[in-house]
Amino acid sequence: MSFTKTYFLCPTSDFIHPPPAGPLCLGSIIRSTSTPQYPLNRARIVAVADAAPPVVETDWKKTISTEKGFGLGVYAQFLQLATGGLPLGPEVNVERSNKRANAFAFDTVTTLAFEPTQEYVQEAIKAPAVQTWLREPRQKFSPVVSLFLVTGLKLVKGARIKYLTSRSTTATGNIGIDVPALGTTFGPKGHWVTTNDDQTEFNRESEFVFAFRVKRLKFGRRLKVEDYNKGAFLAVDGGQEDGESVLVEDVDGSEIKTAKAVPDVTENGNVYCVPA
Repeated sequence: MSFTKTYFLCPTSDFIHPPPAGPLCLGSIIRSTSTPQYPLNRARIVAVADAAPPVVETDWKKTISTEKGFGLGVYAQFLQLATGGLPLGPEVNVERSNKRANAFAFDTVTTLAFEPTQEYVQEAIKAPAVQTWLREPRQKFSPVVSLFLVTGLKLVKGARIKYLTSRSTTATGNIGIDVPALGTTFGPKGHWVTTNDDQTEFNRESEFVFAFRVKRLKFGRRLKVEDYNKGAFLAVDGGQEDGESVLVEDVDGSEIKTAKAVPDVTENGNVYCVPA
């Protein structure tokens, strides 16, 4: 069974305190999934009335590892051009490998989540900072811009985290030049290996926000609310393939204070546009 990555990892260089003291909570509107600690609407969060009951897991462990490698053959025909046609030894094979492993262990993981309604989205984007951002020149003159609504949080306690990266290069073969008249070969041949490992490990007892999930608010000809998981880190449930967005609902533009009705031939009437 395949699992879709739906949760984004919070930055661990600067731990995000849990709500209500911390900056991130259900209903936060952020500009980027890479900087969740700076929500636009922190001063005006719309309370979530229909959140799902918190789910608490204990003794939670997960290891995520990836490995990428490739080989490169340097052929004798190529080397002959550089040596004026002298016969060469066999090809050289170069293999490079990048490995990354992240190991997470928590005493407890608490999951908070909700499914935003059309009415909730309409109210949330009325936050003054959100409206100010939409009116900035960069957004105002773009055909489509996006913000992200936080719909899920994973709060953890008793964290033990390890990060490991390993890079290696292995070369084998013979790039020597054969000289038949002398019955010998000049040049290097053999086996070369270089490795670079880096490991970071730390523990933290107090609670912090480990990961979050979002829906994308897509401002364009219409405001659309979409599932979003591109670049997500953590898989917790089944569903679509990674990177696939699913349209959830269109928001009624007539209810948005800054929206304007404009004619659209393809819609056989007017559509509501939110200045971006």
